[in-house]
Amino acid sequence: MRASETAWRIIGLMNGRRTLDEIWRATADALGDDLPTQHDVIQLLIRLHRADVLHAAIPPDMERIQQRGREADRKKRLAGFRNPLAIRVPVIDPDNFIQATSWLVRPLFSWFGVLLWLAVVGGGIFVALQNFEALQSNVADRALTAGNILIIIAIYPLVKTIHELGHAYAVRHWGGEVHEIGIMFLVFMPVPYVDASASSAFRSKWQRAAVAAAGIVVELFLAGAAVILWVQIEPGLLRAVVMNVMLLAGISTLFFNGNPLLRFDGYYVLADLVEIPNLGTRSTQYLQYLAQRYLFGMKTAVSPVMARGEAAWFLAYGTLSLIYRYLIMLTIMLLVAGMFFEVGLLLAFWAGVLLLVVPAVKGVRFVLGSPRLEGHRTRALLVTGVLAGGIFWALFVQPVPSATIARGVVRAPEESRAVSGADGFVEELLTQPGQILAQGDPILRITDPLLDARVQQLEARIEELRLRRFDALVSDRVQADLIAQELGLAEEERDLAIERRGQQIVTAPVAGQLLLPAGDDLVGRFVQKGEALAWVIGDEPGTVRVVIPEANIDLLRRSIDNVQMRRSSAPLDAIPARLSRGTPAAVPVLPSAALATEAGGPIPIDPTADKPLTPVGTVFVIDVLPADGRPLRALGERVSVRFDHGSTPLGSQLLRAVRQVFLRDLNV
Repeated sequence: MRASETAWRIIGLMNGRRTLDEIWRATADALGDDLPTQHDVIQLLIRLHRADVLHAAIPPDMERIQQRGREADRKKRLAGFRNPLAIRVPVIDPDNFIQATSWLVRPLFSWFGVLLWLAVVGGGIFVALQNFEALQSNVADRALTAGNILIIIAIYPLVKTIHELGHAYAVRHWGGEVHEIGIMFLVFMPVPYVDASASSAFRSKWQRAAVAAAGIVVELFLAGAAVILWVQIEPGLLRAVVMNVMLLAGISTLFFNGNPLLRFDGYYVLADLVEIPNLGTRSTQYLQYLAQRYLFGMKTAVSPVMARGEAAWFLAYGTLSLIYRYLIMLTIMLLVAGMFFEVGLLLAFWAGVLLLVVPAVKGVRFVLGSPRLEGHRTRALLVTGVLAGGIFWALFVQPVPSATIARGVVRAPEESRAVSGADGFVEELLTQPGQILAQGDPILRITDPLLDARVQQLEARIEELRLRRFDALVSDRVQADLIAQELGLAEEERDLAIERRGQQIVTAPVAGQLLLPAGDDLVGRFVQKGEALAWVIGDEPGTVRVVIPEANIDLLRRSIDNVQMRRSSAPLDAIPARLSRGTPAAVPVLPSAALATEAGGPIPIDPTADKPLTPVGTVFVIDVLPADGRPLRALGERVSVRFDHGSTPLGSQLLRAVRQVFLRDLNV
């Protein structure tokens, strides 16, 4: 427990021989005017008694001890109720097993273990960096498939068992005991847990921190070994298992279990290293103290700060952990609701009561009825009313700008595309990229050997039909007429083939500058009829095709007050823009690979789709033009487009965002 310097002076006088009166008089002689009040001394004695460190020459009150035991059990059960996503069920006492097998892991608690851990984790990081693209594509393609989710469900308890055994063996290594192992239903998934609270009695903060960090150390070791194995194993079930071990033991450890803002291992490591016990609870108490002292004017409010530097830790940790706790709870509820809608609604109601209603009720009861506010209740009511009114005004009265930010790519005007008139191979370029062309100037030549052979075949066929018709005119007039009809069809087919051969010269559709993205690489490539091979940028400005997720399309359809665009090559240059297409249209595929997440864009791609660039979910496109008519020559360049919707209260925007979440994730 943490106590002030004055409290430690009083505790130091408790040697088992002095009476409380003697301790009080000795403290008064030593401290003089700095003597604490009798109320403060009584509160200190109560804290010592509750911590079971106070002994006196009186028989123990067995009834009181039993009552405290029942109270502790009740609080333990309530703790599970207050956190419905992490309910604990004790199972067995593993201390004998841990003691009997501790010799197996004893070498790991030495320099050998440290060097082994560094080698495996460091090697895993090195291998992961070398194979980053392969790892990223493997995770993106398979992480959320049905088969992979079954593998995760199967191996997650095993990974967490090894994690918890790391805590248990660390406690045993430094002389502690582990008397409880059980199952915790973490987001309804059963995982083991170990009660390692015996480490709180260790004198060294490094030992306490090492026990708290043991699970993180074990999982990072597993992740490093999994990466090294992953690159050595052929694709199959075993490789999928190794990949999931890497995900569970690596990424989840860094972002969740190792995160000090959550009450997991990282929190206890931080609390032990900064030597602030009960960091989370005391941070909350400090925020309450600030409100009572400076908002309600309670000069008698007691600060939980007992050492230099604690105030900054309490303020920072209390604020950040409160925000993060709400965010992570909301994320988990949406995840569960996406799979089990009724359970998600129950969780949302449960969490809403615990995180919003209960604190609000406690606050109202404190302001209206707490005896500690005697003489300050009027100010407390006034401040509370002003704060509540200010929050309501900021959320539902004061308008704030509303805008949608979307990404798009530069596209040339449709009339500037130079397309292939026939199938064939590009034989040669007749001009160079960047040159200024007049309308109709040749750009490149396409050849099709089959088409030339077809023209020759038709010429021979026409000559044969002419000779046969000449012979038939003498002997059979009816046969001659039939041959004449066949001859006409052959001549039409020949003329069509000759016309197609003439279309093998691709010309400039308009006057302007030639853009040929493929350049000389186009020569020798097979192209299909209608394929865009070049662009000629004239006076018409290019368009920006913007991709808009379905969640934002309703707002764009209702209100667009202003449009601005910023090119990736000049992000500080805000270009006024206007809509070219008034109504957004749904599209089955993205207009450009530059908008996919694999290329740094915002739209995720469905890896199971038959067509490439098929987005996950429905997307819409809308065309935007520069309002000043400037040409956009960098075809394919990414552009950020801002659609302003005017100003509306923040509360309305938040309610709309919540409704979008329900529509997108819960389909309600």
